[in-house]
Amino acid sequence: MAGARSNWSWTRIAGLCLAIFAWLAVAGTAQASSRDLKWKTLETEHFYIHYYASEEEAAVRAAMHLERAYERLTQAYSHEVFLKTHVTMVDNTDSANGSATAAPFPRINGYVTAPDSMSVLESYDDWINILMTHEFVHVVHLDTVHGLPRLVNALLGFGVLGKVWTPNIVQPRWIVEGLATYEESHLTAQGRRRSAQFDNMLRMHVLEQGFLSIDRVSSGANLFPHGTVVYLYGLHLIHYIASRYGRDKLRELSHVFGGQTIPYGINRALKKVIGIDFYQLWEEFELDTTRRFQDQARRIRARGIREGRRLTFSVANSASGQFTRHPFWSQDDRYVYFYEDDGNSNPGIRRIDSRGGRMREGVGVGREGMNVDVERVIDVQQSASGSFVGASQDMVFELLRTHDFRYSWNDLYRWHAPNPNHVERLTYGLRTRDPHVSPDGHTVVFSRNDSAQSRLAFLDLDSLEVVEIPPMGRISQVFSPRWAPDGERVAFSGWREGGFRDIYIYNRRDGSLQAITADRFVDIEPSWTPDGRYVLFSSDRDQVMNVYAYDVAAAKTWQVTNVLGGAYEPVPSHDGERLAYIGASSTGYDLWVMDLDPAAFFEPLPVIEPLPQVDDPTPALEMAEGRHLGLKSERYKAIKTMYPRTLLPANISYASTGIGPFLGGNVGVTDVAGIHTLAADAGYFFDYNEPTGGVSYRYRQLVPSFAVGFDRGFALRNGFNRFNYDHAAGDDGAYLETTYRERITRGSAAIGVPVLRHPIHSADASLAYAFTRYTNLDRDAEPIDPNAPASTYPLVGDVGQLELEFSYNNIRSVRHGYGDQTGRRASMRVVLIDPHLGGDYGDVQVTAAYTEYVKMPWRGRHVLAMRLGAGASAGGFGRRGAFFLGGFGQQGDLLRSLIALSSNFELGALQGYAPSAVSGQYFGILNLSYRVPLVDVERGLGTVPLFFRRLVFQPFSDIGGAWSGALTKDAIKIGAGASMIFSFKIGYLQAINLFLTYAHGFDKELGVDTFRAALGRSF
Repeated sequence: MAGARSNWSWTRIAGLCLAIFAWLAVAGTAQASSRDLKWKTLETEHFYIHYYASEEEAAVRAAMHLERAYERLTQAYSHEVFLKTHVTMVDNTDSANGSATAAPFPRINGYVTAPDSMSVLESYDDWINILMTHEFVHVVHLDTVHGLPRLVNALLGFGVLGKVWTPNIVQPRWIVEGLATYEESHLTAQGRRRSAQFDNMLRMHVLEQGFLSIDRVSSGANLFPHGTVVYLYGLHLIHYIASRYGRDKLRELSHVFGGQTIPYGINRALKKVIGIDFYQLWEEFELDTTRRFQDQARRIRARGIREGRRLTFSVANSASGQFTRHPFWSQDDRYVYFYEDDGNSNPGIRRIDSRGGRMREGVGVGREGMNVDVERVIDVQQSASGSFVGASQDMVFELLRTHDFRYSWNDLYRWHAPNPNHVERLTYGLRTRDPHVSPDGHTVVFSRNDSAQSRLAFLDLDSLEVVEIPPMGRISQVFSPRWAPDGERVAFSGWREGGFRDIYIYNRRDGSLQAITADRFVDIEPSWTPDGRYVLFSSDRDQVMNVYAYDVAAAKTWQVTNVLGGAYEPVPSHDGERLAYIGASSTGYDLWVMDLDPAAFFEPLPVIEPLPQVDDPTPALEMAEGRHLGLKSERYKAIKTMYPRTLLPANISYASTGIGPFLGGNVGVTDVAGIHTLAADAGYFFDYNEPTGGVSYRYRQLVPSFAVGFDRGFALRNGFNRFNYDHAAGDDGAYLETTYRERITRGSAAIGVPVLRHPIHSADASLAYAFTRYTNLDRDAEPIDPNAPASTYPLVGDVGQLELEFSYNNIRSVRHGYGDQTGRRASMRVVLIDPHLGGDYGDVQVTAAYTEYVKMPWRGRHVLAMRLGAGASAGGFGRRGAFFLGGFGQQGDLLRSLIALSSNFELGALQGYAPSAVSGQYFGILNLSYRVPLVDVERGLGTVPLFFRRLVFQPFSDIGGAWSGALTKDAIKIGAGASMIFSFKIGYLQAINLFLTYAHGFDKELGVDTFRAALGRSF
């Protein structure tokens, strides 16, 4: 019979939960000093600016720039955003970026830190201005809705509170991002349309590789410059439309497409606006762009090409392209060291003989071309700028680390060569960038990033004392400081108000500052020749990034290179005879070396600064009547953005499950700062008239975070054996019935604690309490015949449990790989079930899992995946069983997996068997799979929103079982099969895999043959 019902009441259970919450509050106070706990909100006429209390200056600047952008963009696109836009400004990373959306309400996220040198975002006159302008273009564009979509939004969005349908978002990303990138350049004095780096990417595509087809740009094909492709081609295409057909056509296209009921009809919309479709427009655009860059190349060649010898090849074969940065020479000038992320292996600092090396062509699947003679020095994450310490082999570089478990900031590290594991941390949470060690090996100069600005700083390697230099003049950004040979002067690239990016020399002895350039060109990455005579730097003063040399004594600038692509980060050898630099090609950035002879320097072309005048960096905030608008700041109130905006659930799913049709949906709300999340779901099993649902709440601001939840579920179980004498003749009632309807009611509370945060490694721990009530809904279905055999009752009742879980993960992938490539994942969970925790049962369950990915040493990107899982129970659940193993359900998988979009979900199942085919007190399972890429396609049909990426074959084998008592060979089940994995991109954004899987179970009684189609998140 069922276990005796506990006398624990829901009141006592609630009390236990409150006790846990109180403990959580105490545990979280250790992080209460974190600055992002103090959020504030600045309100203007059209915006709410949410920011850290310490970032008020940046927030005020953003407010002023946004109001000016609002006036200009709403007039240009004839659309006023009805709701105020919520803008969240964060400074928890040393990376520059932003995002925006208009659904369900207009909001912008912006990182206030400025981009570093050679970032595709570095062409700006004011970072806050260009960031906010770009993102608000998205808001105006996506908020433009007409016709039936507008009516649907009014019906489902509480009138005007929210949007569920924004037609302009279902366009290729090169339209959406191209429009914003065009306007960032049109409305500011710089932007990516005036970026020499953006030009060199497209110019080299024209000169070397050929113009990308419209389907490859639409699909986001794995081609250089990868994610930047949609910005690059989109910007220049939108600029072509504005120049050839008029800027007003951009407004008209936004309004026409914003009223289309049928999605993805971009060619139909364009024909209404300019009379041609995108295929013809692309041909015009390609012809115009090709002529423009070929004409520029002729002018460059006419002056004579001056470039070095290419040492590395970012790709062999024309299908990829990578990232090479920060060259520096060994002390004997035999090797050039550099940072490399080739997309084929883990990134890090490498070296190559300064005379060059061999290259292996990349052919066939995977395109694994490589520079054979490039030596791996040390693996690091992100782009690390290295510098040797004096005459030793020790090296100082910056690494991205997680500070306080929540901030992704750079710090300085010292590697004591040659031990790859002997890395000493020098700073903690200091947000360092571009370190360079002094000639005597005692002091490191670096850029110190903080609060939308950066400044010069020095670290003493002996005492680890840091000295920061206050902002000098109007310079608010410092990049790439480099010591002079005398150990007193430092050259650096600085940005100052007015859009000036110039080279400066700081004298540490007397604190003086000298500007050696003063113009609107982008002057970056300085370095000194060994004799201290010249400061070398890269500049776009002839619209191509070339290397220039400034004669310090003569105060004269000479040109050193004249290249077709670009020449960045010049670094002379210690003997002063050669120059290493980063050169650009159609496939990426590579290391080049050339002779450095001052006699070969030549006069730069006389140029006139082409950039327009910079806007007022602090525009006045005025209302329509001309009155000054005062800024109103107050404490951030999460509740103002944390409520449902639409009547439509976030997800709706329908599936034909093993127990009949099921309809479900869920909805969630999160405040704009991401602190609070409230979610709810509901469902209905039609055949049993059973509703399901639940609610949950998560709080993320403290460390640890915590969550609470309550849900009610339904299942059809076995274990209620009864003999039915009461059914009418001819109905479907069976004589012996074993199934019963079970209701599962569950309340839970949990805390999560980050144990380790690292670019490669992460570990987490969690503690949860849950109370679950299992109810037999058929408990009254007893036989009425007294002669009927006795019924066997299922084990139901209450279960109170504590769960402790620990997990570790260092699985890694690479750009040109097919899913996870290397690393491991491990986890362990201990569950304590006891009547004292509020239930009827007592048990202890321990489960563990270990997953390993091994990249095969041969070519073709083959990967072996292995997963081992095991568990044991004390047997407190008796015949109910603690663990279940089996395959996947066979019905509704395609639809359900489209909603869930999990990844590589074959791991962990016993395929070739029915779901929950075996159960027991113990279980063990080994999953083996071998991933074999067959073909790369990366093509589509023009602008049709369906693109075929690749085809992968994946055989697998599963060995495992669940049992109670002693383990026997009969308990072990074996299954095997294979999947054909078709990788697609649909709707221009979502990358998915279609799994067609056949599995066979070898057990004579329980084994089955299954064929399954499912969708999963793409590799």
